[in-house]
Amino acid sequence: MQQTRSAQAGFSLVELLVAVVILAVGLLGLAELQITATKANSQNATVLGASSLAQQVLEEIAALDSGDATFDASNSNADNLEVDNQPWINNPTRTVAGAGTYNISYSVTTTYQGVSNLCQIQVVVESDAALMNVLGNRQRRVEVTTLKRAT
Repeated sequence: MQQTRSAQAGFSLVELLVAVVILAVGLLGLAELQITATKANSQNATVLGASSLAQQVLEEIAALDSGDATFDASNSNADNLEVDNQPWINNPTRTVAGAGTYNISYSVTTTYQGVSNLCQIQVVVESDAALMNVLGNRQRRVEVTTLKRAT
């Protein structure tokens, strides 16, 4: 007995080409997703670097003795700002590995909301160049604030 082959056995060349094109489009979508994920990961590293740097400087200032001249209201000007947007004296420019270079400045309000001997400390950390962002390179800026009782 002889078996005859059906005309529908296997794939035609057109069907194979369509399947390859669909596979290629799907792989291009995955490649774009990988690029976006890499950019988002880099952006998170810059945000984390700037935030941790701002928190570190804020803690260094808050750890100063409450009788320090920085918190002395008698040296204040009319706006009750003793220090306004000054570069951080302990290295005002810091580089965080993998996250960029940042400029650090701080402000101290010696009489916060009319309460004497209550100081507001604000630290601003700004990138000195545009950093990686999912939607394009952007300047990174982080502000942190705390209160401290002064004597």
